[in-house]
Amino acid sequence: MIYDYQDQEGWVSVWVGSCTDGRALEQYLSTVYLEDEKDIEAYFLPENRERPCEEELRECFNGEFFNRFEYDFGLTFDEDFQEAEVFPAATRDMAELLNPFSDSIGFLPAVKALSPAVLNALPACNTALVLYSFRYDGSITEAAHDGVQLRFLGAFPADE
Repeated sequence: MIYDYQDQEGWVSVWVGSCTDGRALEQYLSTVYLEDEKDIEAYFLPENRERPCEEELRECFNGEFFNRFEYDFGLTFDEDFQEAEVFPAATRDMAELLNPFSDSIGFLPAVKALSPAVLNALPACNTALVLYSFRYDGSITEAAHDGVQLRFLGAFPADE
């Protein structure tokens, strides 16, 4: 099942990781519009054939477009509710990484409340992605593609 969590006000979903540069992240998050319906086959990976969301994603993309981030994590999202950034230096401090985001004051306390075991297991990150009004369940926790590596950190309540 695809996880389309539109209208999940009061929640944010956060991914962290590493990226070679802002252009690579932009390409990873961008929707590609296809000229030929057959072009979609080049994007669907053979190792994912048995994934529960695979057929739904094919139907959702309808041979007309493709979004690598949506495909990798088995979800759909509204780009208007997204913030993403690649920073010059990597850090293991999630508060430092996420503080620059526009509504971070509402969800940083929940991120800081994650267990030390979870936070200590994270590598140094220079990239973060936040989807507002979105509550992802974390069924796919990590993905890497063309210089972008993201790990789902969690879905957090966001005080307004």
